[in-house]
Amino acid sequence: MLSSLKKAALALVFFSLFAACSQDKNSLSGFYGADINYFNALNSLKEEKPEAAQKYFLRSAKKGSYWIARRSTEQLCLMGDIQQRIKKCLDFVKQYDDDDAKFFVCREFMANREYALVIESTDGIDLAECDNALAALRLQALNQKNDSRFDQSVYDWFTQRRISDIHYEFYRQNARDELEEIISGEDEEAPKYSDFIVNMDFILQFRIAIYRGNYNAAYEMLEQIRALTVQKKSIPLTWQLVADMGRACVNGNDDNIKNARWFAELAQSNYWDGDKIKYYAMIYSGLLYNKDDNYRRRSLKQFESALSLAGDDNERDQALWYYLQSCLKISTEEAVAGLQKYAASFSQKEYFDDFFDSLSVLLFSGGKWDLFEKVYDAIKGYASQATVSKYAYLTARILQTQIKDSDENKIKSALQKAVDCDPGTFVYYKLLAANELGYSTESVDKMFFAPKNLPPLVPEKMSQEETLSARKLLLGYADFGFGEMIYDEWKFFFDMDSRIIDLETVVRLSSFLRQMANGQNDYYSKSLRMISRSANLDGIQISKKAFELLYPRNFMEQVQESAKEFEVDDHLMFALIRTESFFEPKIQSHAGAIGLTQLMEATASDCAKKLKVEEYNLLDPATNIRFGTYYYSHVKRRLNDSGILALFAYNAGITTVRRWIRSSKIELNSQKQLWSDMFLETLPFAETRGYGRRVVSAAAMYAYLYGGKNPCQIVNEIM
Repeated sequence: MLSSLKKAALALVFFSLFAACSQDKNSLSGFYGADINYFNALNSLKEEKPEAAQKYFLRSAKKGSYWIARRSTEQLCLMGDIQQRIKKCLDFVKQYDDDDAKFFVCREFMANREYALVIESTDGIDLAECDNALAALRLQALNQKNDSRFDQSVYDWFTQRRISDIHYEFYRQNARDELEEIISGEDEEAPKYSDFIVNMDFILQFRIAIYRGNYNAAYEMLEQIRALTVQKKSIPLTWQLVADMGRACVNGNDDNIKNARWFAELAQSNYWDGDKIKYYAMIYSGLLYNKDDNYRRRSLKQFESALSLAGDDNERDQALWYYLQSCLKISTEEAVAGLQKYAASFSQKEYFDDFFDSLSVLLFSGGKWDLFEKVYDAIKGYASQATVSKYAYLTARILQTQIKDSDENKIKSALQKAVDCDPGTFVYYKLLAANELGYSTESVDKMFFAPKNLPPLVPEKMSQEETLSARKLLLGYADFGFGEMIYDEWKFFFDMDSRIIDLETVVRLSSFLRQMANGQNDYYSKSLRMISRSANLDGIQISKKAFELLYPRNFMEQVQESAKEFEVDDHLMFALIRTESFFEPKIQSHAGAIGLTQLMEATASDCAKKLKVEEYNLLDPATNIRFGTYYYSHVKRRLNDSGILALFAYNAGITTVRRWIRSSKIELNSQKQLWSDMFLETLPFAETRGYGRRVVSAAAMYAYLYGGKNPCQIVNEIM
């Protein structure tokens, strides 16, 4: 008999063949079968034919595949009079008994003020684990019905999980204003509440203060919080409260050692059931000790104790991350020793990428050239593919440029390792290493597109039948012209399990959205976001078509015209726009940067004066691209025509870049020659380092995919 994995693989291949056939409109009926009723129903709704739509939905709900039948049943719940809709919703939640179904029907019940039905439908949910939006609906219904369970349920929801935007909005809408006066003792004639309600509201105020970053105010409440939960035990202590007390101490007060000892004592108490409270108490004891130079060694012990208390992979990785960061504060040598001790314990490898980025900067600034190879040797097979590729390349370059009489075979081996790593779409170090190894365009083709014979990614949270139905649902939106429904539906499945929608299906969906884009709507960016997230999963083969979608030439006419006008390579401008805005023409940053090339108003005004443009609109793609291209060419001329320095200046400013150059020459012991790949690694801002890597690798990929150029040579030209 075939194993379940082999069966899944065959099913996915079978499905892919039919998915390819479904592009032929003549085969749509044969491919979709009974599921076609759902898309016919959507068309009927669009044509304002509700009776026809209802008939199609009924057929699809009865005979359709899992997700299409479910979506059809949802639509039926929205049809008919109030009593009919309520009955359909009750039947729906019996048939699909999960949080998503409960949220769907409860939202409808609330709209019709059927609060008792909301309560009945949510009686079995776990407030510590369920969807926050569903929890909020239940609590609103309990409040409307004056249900005696309301206060305890609010307390459980607010103290057993992280505070979210939904929590905060619920608190704002339901806070009892008079309780603040009771808590402060300012109004003796206010309504009487039980001690539990008064104490509960004080706890909620504390958690909201932490959520909003009001750490000083939260710290002022800390002694009373400790009295209520730890000393008197009149309010149950939860691990979330321990974590919030820790945040108040770390960010709201400087009495670090006293507070660190208090958390250590809390962790050692035998009163608390389970290890989660003790784990977070030990974590924050370590963080507080780590704020004092004289107690750094003590903090390491606390994090190692937390590691022994960790209940799952997330907690283990968190304790290890804090441990390594504390090592880094002692010395880079201590951090390397920590890696040698614990790298094999990493679970979520990408969780540690930011630590490795910080470590490399400190190694460069300290001239610790010998430690690069030690880090590389310690993390092979344990860190993420992106990090291993980075340290393999940097180790090779350090051996080439900083250490005399290095073994050439060792250098080539490290470079080859950087090439062979599979870091998803993060190809920067692969390309740099391939350039050092002298890869031809044909060699690059094999590097990216040679078959890998990888097993299919099988979803864990969905059956094979449901998985195929989910993919069919999304393909149907494309085949029948419902592009507006694709992104949200894809995100629903991706958030549930990133392996449900395979890359081949996402390629088709992303292609469809690009075809629907008109230069002003957000389909360009949605297409790119879908393919980017899907292609960054471990263990998948990225096709050339997927790469073209990852590096699209949206607004091609405007980019090529501006690139020609200001003598800039168009592949570089495509890369810059992709990095700055993901081709979203109306995007505006928190700092005030606007549009495709993310120009500040002041910069745009200067560009307009020099280009003699009196009136302009930065949300107009052609104008934004022209101004951004001009500005890039301008800063490039001022920096000796250096492409990479111009990119850094575009991101951080010319004055800042010139200061970095002076500093980097000292760190790299190079008064004459400054290797630009090494210079990037010394930049003090992680944002600018990442920006440079993304734009350089994207420019190389644009030139490779659309110009037939060797991407290694493009990297050489820019760097």
